[in-house]
Amino acid sequence: MKDATSLVWVNVDVDSLPKGLTAKYAALKVAQEAAKKAKEAFESDFIALARKGERLDASASLAFGYRFGKLSVAKTDLEPTKKADTKPVFRF
Repeated sequence: MKDATSLVWVNVDVDSLPKGLTAKYAALKVAQEAAKKAKEAFESDFIALARKGERLDASASLAFGYRFGKLSVAKTDLEPTKKADTKPVFRF
């Protein structure tokens, strides 16, 4: 088995999914959107409370980590960097 750094990821063309998987994928996307909104609300309130308690100055922000069921934070710049990567597409 390959380690995580040597895996080759391929995007899946979701329009080519078999009909049985389409509804399950749609339900997954709805759940992911709800989780995203909850995460954004939590992180926004956490940062606001850190600033209010003078634990974080206005020129910085926090990056959040959620690995292994634990919560961690790291001080970072206000402008987060975004990844942009083009990958091959997998179709059924």
